[in-house]
Amino acid sequence: MSGIIVCLHGFGEDHRVWDDFIPTYTWPYPVIAPNYAGWEDCLNMSEYAQKIALELPKDQAWYLIGHSMGGYVALALAKEFPEQVKSVVMLNSTAMADSEEKKLSRNKTMEFLQKLGTEAFIGPFVPNLFSKDFVEQHSSIIRKLIERYQHIPASGLVAASKAMRDRPAGLEFLTSTQIPFLFIHGDLDTLVPLEDVEKAVELSSIHQLVRIPNVGHQAAYEAPELVHLAIIKFINSVHV
Repeated sequence: MSGIIVCLHGFGEDHRVWDDFIPTYTWPYPVIAPNYAGWEDCLNMSEYAQKIALELPKDQAWYLIGHSMGGYVALALAKEFPEQVKSVVMLNSTAMADSEEKKLSRNKTMEFLQKLGTEAFIGPFVPNLFSKDFVEQHSSIIRKLIERYQHIPASGLVAASKAMRDRPAGLEFLTSTQIPFLFIHGDLDTLVPLEDVEKAVELSSIHQLVRIPNVGHQAAYEAPELVHLAIIKFINSVHV
């Protein structure tokens, strides 16, 4: 069976996030990047996964790469379609459910979006995804991303926030699945605690962790060569 690489974007971004990473490098399979940033009708991660799966070829193996929320979607796809998914890369993502504190933060985000809209939200949101040094040294990239994503429908961001808030933990699945997971973690990522990622990787010997120093929640921007190398090494280790 041949394969495809499915790149799943995070919250507050869309499929264009991969345009800044994928074309720069060589990949072993064709790449598909679905766009679900504006979807309003998905109530949970399972519904995102099922709807995305309609866009994917069933006669090919799926090698998933999910950034942040995209990791949650990738985890749901692996649960829903284990016969299709051959490997999962969790890029700056976690298999843990939201803490109570995080759920309250999601609620505040939804209230903000409903009152003030995407443009007011994206401006301060984007810089927080990066390390402080990257923001200071690459202000043009930060401005480009703010401009790019400020027109994402607020209704889509609210729907995504609800689905993230209510998602279940994936630890039980990671314990039993034969699908290998690679977690790529930035050591300066303030949104995904390292201990959560380590807990997930320890559940099975088939799962791996790659830590990248001095980068935040957007490792593919801050250390693209290291991220690419880790992904390629991982995919090449997976036998169809």
